[in-house]
Amino acid sequence: MSRYVDEVAAELGSLSAEQRRAALDDLRAALADGATEEELGSPHDYAATVLDAYATDEEGEAPTVFGVPWETRGPTDPAVRSRIWDPADPRVLVPRMFGLGWTVNLGAVAVQLGLIRPDDWDDESLDAVDPELLTLLRFAPVVWAVVAVALSVRTWRRGLPVPTHWGRGGTPDRWSSPPAALVPAAIATGFAVWGTRRTTGDDRMIRPALASAGAALAVATALTAERSLAQGGGGPGPDVPATLAALVLPAQLAVPVAAALRSRRTR
Repeated sequence: MSRYVDEVAAELGSLSAEQRRAALDDLRAALADGATEEELGSPHDYAATVLDAYATDEEGEAPTVFGVPWETRGPTDPAVRSRIWDPADPRVLVPRMFGLGWTVNLGAVAVQLGLIRPDDWDDESLDAVDPELLTLLRFAPVVWAVVAVALSVRTWRRGLPVPTHWGRGGTPDRWSSPPAALVPAAIATGFAVWGTRRTTGDDRMIRPALASAGAALAVATALTAERSLAQGGGGPGPDVPATLAALVLPAQLAVPVAAALRSRRTR
């Protein structure tokens, strides 16, 4: 059964995340009720039937400009931010959350690496996770915000011009007045407030993870500015801190996913 579902999922790449999830849930229900592969047809034929059913409903897909997706709704839309974790979508590159281009579907990456199968994940997967763990992850952005505020305030209190851009070799080449040091603190705080709001479904892990990633990037900016001033205007640029901050998103998603899969497999 799982092989059949996997093959159907691979054929539904043109649907939105929500449409694929609904179609695969219907398929699993049909199989559980006794439907056979012979009755449903080949995975290709079954997927073609599903695609035909959704042919007139393009909601959720980003429009394209010369073949490149263009998204205007941004990560505040749950359907848009769900693209970063969708194991049922075989596409590794999906329309980015805002602007022109693509972003990475970490769910597809996990499938490609053999860490998860498309049918291992459904809308109820997170229900198996300890609520206390989900609560802890929901407030993780607050920790990053506290760090950003501490670094920003320390830099601001120096009363010196603050670096805002770094050239080759990590040397600052643009400066601003001392209050600019507080910008990362404001950004991180905004992400923390947004990320701790209650939500449902997979968004219980997706929104906090995105908020943590945004706040962590603010921390990277504040840390780089602080270190540059501490070393008399020199010091390393933001590349290393920014790279480490970029790992926050997959790391925070991996924790609840691993917990959910472990719980389901030990039942």
